[in-house]
Amino acid sequence: MGVGLGSLDGGLGRVELGEELVGAGLDPRLELPAQILARDRQLVPGTPRFDLDDRDRRVPAAVTADVALRLRQRTQPSHVPQRTTQSGRTLASETMRAVAVKAKELRFAIELTPDGELKEEHGIALGTPVEWSAEHLLLAALVRCSLTSLGYHARFKGFEIGPATGRARALVTKRQSDDRYAVVDTEVELEVAIEPEPQPGALTELLALAERDCFIGSSLTAKPSFRWTVIGLTIAA
Repeated sequence: MGVGLGSLDGGLGRVELGEELVGAGLDPRLELPAQILARDRQLVPGTPRFDLDDRDRRVPAAVTADVALRLRQRTQPSHVPQRTTQSGRTLASETMRAVAVKAKELRFAIELTPDGELKEEHGIALGTPVEWSAEHLLLAALVRCSLTSLGYHARFKGFEIGPATGRARALVTKRQSDDRYAVVDTEVELEVAIEPEPQPGALTELLALAERDCFIGSSLTAKPSFRWTVIGLTIAA
């Protein structure tokens, strides 16, 4: 059927269609048969087809569930390739596997005998005087733990710890937060020799690691304050 196109004016704008867009050269295959237009007043799109996968003979899923950050779930197209490691696992599965690794557990125990002697889990006497109170034992543990932590990190960084001495003081009184007696202030003074002599930046980092990884100090609600003396240099933290 023939259609004459001139100018169309919709009130909001004007569109000019020239002869170069329509004419005798129009492909008749692009025109819908008249009987279809006469029978159907509206073309309804059909259901999209899914091609069978050649290998699995299954209809591929449109989206694949994937784990996202912030514990939310998002969808990801199935055709997007997943990055994998050399073991063939996806990076997401490797991350979840690393998180699931159980932390190392260190267990300790002591025994108090009827005569006041303290023994550790293997039955070895600790040699602690009976007159020592629980508070004194806590402070002794804090000093020993801090020096042990320093020795571990020093060896890891190529240093050696020489002779060391330490002192600790604590204040026990009612806490303002819950009106219960507890350790509210702790001061630790440690004097150590380190070989070879570390640079100032390396020394500051080393002492910070020693304080952080002393589990006795990190277990206290009121964090201890440290004063280190290393080769004549005093560092307060």
